[in-house]
Amino acid sequence: MTPVVAASYSATTARESRVPRLRGLRDRKYNYGCHQEIGMNNPVPFPSEKPKRVCVIGAGAMGISLAAVLGQSSEVVIVARDHVRAEHILRYGAVLRGFANQSAFPHVVRNISDLQSAGPFDAIFVATKTTSINGVSDELSPVLNSMNKMGNSPWIISFQNGIESGRSLSDRLGHQKIIRMVLNYGARMTHEGGVEIVQSMPPHSIGSPNPGSHEASLMLAQVLTSGGMETEFVEDIEPIVWTKGITNAAMNPVAALVNGSVGEVLDSPSASIVERLVREGLQVALAEGIDLGSKIEERIWTALESARPHIPSMVEDIRAGRSSEVGQLNRQIVQHAQLSGIETPSHELITALIETFDWRVFKREQCTQNDEI
Repeated sequence: MTPVVAASYSATTARESRVPRLRGLRDRKYNYGCHQEIGMNNPVPFPSEKPKRVCVIGAGAMGISLAAVLGQSSEVVIVARDHVRAEHILRYGAVLRGFANQSAFPHVVRNISDLQSAGPFDAIFVATKTTSINGVSDELSPVLNSMNKMGNSPWIISFQNGIESGRSLSDRLGHQKIIRMVLNYGARMTHEGGVEIVQSMPPHSIGSPNPGSHEASLMLAQVLTSGGMETEFVEDIEPIVWTKGITNAAMNPVAALVNGSVGEVLDSPSASIVERLVREGLQVALAEGIDLGSKIEERIWTALESARPHIPSMVEDIRAGRSSEVGQLNRQIVQHAQLSGIETPSHELITALIETFDWRVFKREQCTQNDEI
């Protein structure tokens, strides 16, 4: 079954521009950036023992929490496009309450282009929604090119959801130094403008299939842990990426459709849909040769049970009329399934339903643009 979406929408939104296609995935296996020259015998370390100056792109709950943690040991620059959010950070700092009661006062810039004069950086964390990957990459690419010419080539860390977000950044940026993080916590903005951790299952994970990134990944894990965000370095992060992706793809869109918390879904008839989505996702991972370890289904349900109070970000996106991250979750499971000859009818159905909300966002934006012409 292939979801049918309006032609004008499918040509310009998630399937074409917001969701990178899995070009050549079979040949590339799971290496971020086939153009990379970093190898086992050519590691690229940080220029110092610890990153002295880092950047966080994105000033939502995840970006602010990250800035607060990193600010315990490094100078931080945060990109905050929203005027109110930027002013609040300037005035009160990045404040985090939850697993780490931390605060820091990062430097604030309004645009990614401003980073060119705000560096150099040892690391740049991309902490935006995955729906922004293309836009962020297009703005960041010329900045990185300029930095590279000046001898500053920072590590780029995908601090995002999704199965292909790290690889998408690598493809779009053409940058050889990409690291991926998998986060096991939920956060929300408070009325005061800070961030509250509402659910956490540490440790969080950082790594890359590229051996040349291991030294930098290990150092970043130590920095994040010392700042209160317990993080472990893993040599093979792909199974963790898939486990988190399957879990999110099973719960988040269902919660969005019923407009409820994780606990409400688990206690309702819609839990049976989550069960089907989990099993389809596991079948795709198995067909892809991803070893998720023993008792994986039990571990996924344990993680969901621990997140009962949490309201997934996709619920908030649908409520607020924003584009969802279904493209980096269910849509990519469907694409991998098609490559492997696996049928995923539940994922295809859920994708079509959530993409209908995205279609409405697209139509509204088109009407707004037409009114401004």
